[in-house]
Amino acid sequence: MNKPAYADEQPLFGAPTIAAEFSPEAEVVVAPGDCLETLRTLPRGSMQLIITSPPYNIGKDYEKATELDRYLRALAPIVDELVRVLKTGGSLCWQVGNYVEDSEVFPLDIFYYPFFKKHGLRLRNRIVWHFAHGLHASKRFSGRYEVLLWFTKGDSYTFNLDDIRVPSNDRTRAAA
Repeated sequence: MNKPAYADEQPLFGAPTIAAEFSPEAEVVVAPGDCLETLRTLPRGSMQLIITSPPYNIGKDYEKATELDRYLRALAPIVDELVRVLKTGGSLCWQVGNYVEDSEVFPLDIFYYPFFKKHGLRLRNRIVWHFAHGLHASKRFSGRYEVLLWFTKGDSYTFNLDDIRVPSNDRTRAAA
């Protein structure tokens, strides 16, 4: 099969290469497989930024819904390993939704907070992502949001506010 003429050109926007396994030289790693097994192979303090979203325990194809305490116990060793591989000064972002049992909502971020605090991580933001799609509820408002907990390991960490700053839309100032 012939390669297109542009296949050997350098990318215009400098996207990093994504590695499938850990390498100290890799800028980005997306490692497929069992996360606990993979985490156990990584060196202590080797990750600057970890972004993850564990299963929500709602019975999707890739998980089996189980009792809440059992679910939380199963994820505790994963949190332990995430903290172990996180560098001092690194950031860990943990995105979760809600667990629902018998029409009662259990906000998973509240249950997970102590997991990270016991390791000395510092919560920098609790970010709420609102979206317009999702399951419809009939006996409560539909849960169309998820929460991202941003923790840091220590007080010296990277945060580039200007790179993500949204310009003010203060109409009262414009009217003055």
